[in-house]
Amino acid sequence: MSNRERVVAIVQARMGSTRLPGKVLASIEGEPMLWHVIERARRARGVDAIVVATSTAPLDDAIDKFCQSHDIALFRGSENDVLDRYFCAATHYLAGNVVRITADCPLIDPQVIDRVVAEFIAEDCDYAANVIERTFPHGLDTEVSNMPR
Repeated sequence: MSNRERVVAIVQARMGSTRLPGKVLASIEGEPMLWHVIERARRARGVDAIVVATSTAPLDDAIDKFCQSHDIALFRGSENDVLDRYFCAATHYLAGNVVRITADCPLIDPQVIDRVVAEFIAEDCDYAANVIERTFPHGLDTEVSNMPR
């Protein structure tokens, strides 16, 4: 994977879940769920950088504070337009390719991330995922796409 563009994993995180508000910072074994997601994503060899993307809503200030205290890259954008938030985060952090991860999947598998990224690069495609035809259990969802040129 040496001849490829920068791969940035963007972790989508918001405090405003309707079913379980605040779940991304809920404690699992003494650490917030978001911490577990980031630590597992960091183990993926095919990812060059990890960024948390959250909204500018005051409710998400807690995510901002968590990222600052853990030296985690953060981008804040539109509360209602998730695609714009992703695009702006990817642009800001100079992503050539983006891995989409959600902050409520603390068991995300770095090997699964690497497999999807490797296939994406090998096939030279615009999009690769393990969710179109479900090949892994929920919680291991990984999507990779290129940035528009």
